[in-house]
This record gives sequence, C-alpha cells and structure tokens, in this order.
Amino acid sequence: MESAIDKHTGKIIDAEQLWELDFVDSYGYLCRGCHIQVTPCSFRAENKKRPYFSAKLGHKPDCDVEGDAEIVKKAKKQRISTDRGFPASFPNRLLLKDTREVTSSTEAPAAISAYRTRAGRTEGTDTVKRTRTWAAQTIRSICRVFLNYPYDRDLPLSIPDINGKTYQEIFWRLSNKGIVQYKEPHIFYAPISWHKLNQTEAYLEIQTGCGRWENSKLIESYQIRVNWKDWRAKKRSVVLQEIEAARLECIQARGSKRKGWLFFIGIQDKGNPGVFYVTDHRLICCIVDEMIYPPG
Repeated sequence: MESAIDKHTGKIIDAEQLWELDFVDSYGYLCRGCHIQVTPCSFRAENKKRPYFSAKLGHKPDCDVEGDAEIVKKAKKQRISTDRGFPASFPNRLLLKDTREVTSSTEAPAAISAYRTRAGRTEGTDTVKRTRTWAAQTIRSICRVFLNYPYDRDLPLSIPDINGKTYQEIFWRLSNKGIVQYKEPHIFYAPISWHKLNQTEAYLEIQTGCGRWENSKLIESYQIRVNWKDWRAKKRSVVLQEIEAARLECIQARGSKRKGWLFFIGIQDKGNPGVFYVTDHRLICCIVDEMIYPPG
C-alpha cells in the first residue's frame, strides 16, 4: 500500500513521508479502506526499496483499497467514472501544514471516525460509498492519480495558487519544442534525466528530459533547482532517497514502457526560463510508471 491513515493525526500520509520522521510507530497506521492495522516497511535510510505499508494479516472482506490494483489495471485501458461517480478514493485537494499535528489519545479515534464518516462507512453496516475524496499532504499521491487514471483526468482537483479545477487542467508537461516561459504555475512534469545530480549545500539541481532538441539530440534541458539551504537533513533525504529509489525501479523496468517522471510545483526563473526553483520537499516527487495519453 502506498498510503495509510496515521492514527496519531487521523490524516492520510504517503509511505514516502516515513522517510522524514525521526521515529516511526510500527503500530501507528491503518488501512484507508477497512481500517485494520498496517505495518510500515522499508523506511530506513539503508533500505533501497521505496517505503510501503503492509497488511500482514489481510484486509477485511469489503475493503476497497485491496481492490485498487484491479481498478487501476482497468483504468489504464478505459474510463471508469460512471453516472454513479468514481469507483475509488482519490485526493481532490492539496493541504500543506508546516507541522505534524499529533492528536491526543482521545482525539485520534474521533479523527479517524470522522474520516470513516466522510468515506461513507459507518461501523456496523456493510454499506460503503465508493467515491471518496481526501486532502493530500504532498503532491505525490495526486501525481499517482494522474498516472493511474488517464481516462478520468476530469476528476476535480484544487491546488493553492494554481488555476484549474481538474487534474487535466492543473498538470502540464514541460515543452519538448524549446524552452518556454509559462504564464501560470502548474504541477509540471517531465521525464527525469539520469545524469549525475548536482548537489551543493545550497541546492540540488536535477536535469529533465524535456527542452530544446536538434537532430534527435537534447541541446538544452529544463533544470529543476531544489533550494534546500535551510532544510533539515531529513527533508533533504526524502528528495534524494526518492530519486534513488526511482532510479533503481527504472533499472528493473528496462524494456517496458515505464520510466521515471519528475513532478513539481516551482517558480520559473524569468531571466533564465530553463530553470525552475522548488522550495518545499512536499512539492516535488519522482514516480516510475507508464505515462498514458488517451486519444483525442
């Protein structure tokens, strides 16, 4: 599982957010669908694999999260939204908070109960409302929805300071027809280039596979500069570990249509439009998957 409910806050978190915690509570997470306890895995710095949550004892029979893999498999071939709604949960907004708000032992169950109510599930009933929305704490889970449901990119999405009301309107791929000065901010994305990262104490610079091409050769590429001078080490490691995990995943995916995609919300340099600046580790991620563009 790529995300779970944090019992201490009642919020849904990405597994990759475990990288930035000083202490990970092995018993502190619940399945988003059936609310059984799940175990955080592969979150230590020495682990090469991306973090995830495991339901070691299995899910409850009516758990919709357990069926997500089959839904995504179908969604990559056709539209799955119907007149009855969208058959899976998804983040419909980004909500950034500067601190991890830990609730008291009595408040935590109430927060989780509130999430259950929003999800359409009540204790003692077998009825589950399939369409559920929630607030993402990073762009990562939002980017996964963009990748997983290519025929349903008209799903609603709200991002602070970005115009657009749907996934399709908010996500923009960087141009491959030259370096472009964009008029508005978006969640931009591009294939990541696996050239050596340029690291200093002030910033991390990442090269993309988009920009100006001549004779099938990339002459000038967009550069993403992560300004991390004032970040603590844990936040820096989130970005570095995710890129390294994605690099290893790409090696395993050789010969397939899956590649590494860099997603970010940043500020474009007006004097040098080939450079974007990212100032928050929650506004950049790297995911390995096939990018599908529906016809028309």
